[in-house]
Amino acid sequence: MNNWQLRRYLMREIHGVDIPRKPVKKASVLGTPKTPRNWKYKAWIRTLPCAACGHTPSEAAHTGSDGGTSLKASDYSCVPLCCDCHTLGPLSYHQLGREEFELRHDLDLKALVKRLNRLWFDPQNRVA
Repeated sequence: MNNWQLRRYLMREIHGVDIPRKPVKKASVLGTPKTPRNWKYKAWIRTLPCAACGHTPSEAAHTGSDGGTSLKASDYSCVPLCCDCHTLGPLSYHQLGREEFELRHDLDLKALVKRLNRLWFDPQNRVA
């Protein structure tokens, strides 16, 4: 029996008051934080060749650390990676981890994400 269950039991037995099973969540002034989602951005990322090997088709691989507890990273942290470079291959992002993947493939994912965001949000001023 945990602390909450004990308090609930004692309130019911001693005071005759049944309190709710779970405590009511306090409403935040700012609301709950939402992770940015954009299916059009991810679809555009999938049209690009793999950032590591240049093959197509590619997947939108989340690389950011901007996701909070049990939140996936923002869609705007995605980079194009083929399935081998993303998850399946022995030298894939998910097998090696971010730092080792960047070293092995000579990539700067943070700079790549910035460049992709710049292209997406300001297509008129594309920098090669």
